[in-house]
Amino acid sequence: MPLGGKALKKREQNKNEKLGVVTDDAILRKQATAKAEVKCSICMQVFKVTKTCADQKNHAASKHPKQTLEELFPGLEIPA
Repeated sequence: MPLGGKALKKREQNKNEKLGVVTDDAILRKQATAKAEVKCSICMQVFKVTKTCADQKNHAASKHPKQTLEELFPGLEIPA
């Protein structure tokens, strides 16, 4: 008896999973819409990049007051 469409799809997904290829739409969508992350250059704490960079500003003010935001997060565009 030949395999149905669901069985063939499941076999293909299992084969791709063993090879490390992601075929799940939900996972691909989540990866595509994920926010970028930046690391503090001193303590290596990771932050999500947002429009206002509030977390980065609070971190700089409380943990590293002597350094500037540009020193702590090189390459990050910080709005005024």
